[in-house]
Amino acid sequence: MPDDYKRYRDAVRKKVCEHCIDYDHENAHCTLTGDKHCGVELYLENIVKVVQSVKAKELAEYVKLLRETVCHDCKNQEPDGSCQLRSESECGLDRYFELIVEAIEEVDKSKS
Repeated sequence: MPDDYKRYRDAVRKKVCEHCIDYDHENAHCTLTGDKHCGVELYLENIVKVVQSVKAKELAEYVKLLRETVCHDCKNQEPDGSCQLRSESECGLDRYFELIVEAIEEVDKSKS
């Protein structure tokens, strides 16, 4: 990931990880291992582009574009658009998307 995304990564980690059920607060690290990866980390560059391109008041508008771009390329989404991880509330990107949007917008506001 390009260095320009470090500020976004840091902001998202600070705002999201503290709430994440996959984060071990005692040892300060993510507990996802093996073939499980954090969707936020994997797709952060594209997530930032989604958030910056929408600038909406309704989260649903961000989610629509997220599904069309980021989720479309995720190995967990089926061709029909369904996703077992999302339906079982196991997708961190979906679960914490509102916080992710807030973190990205805060970084953008601080840059202007």
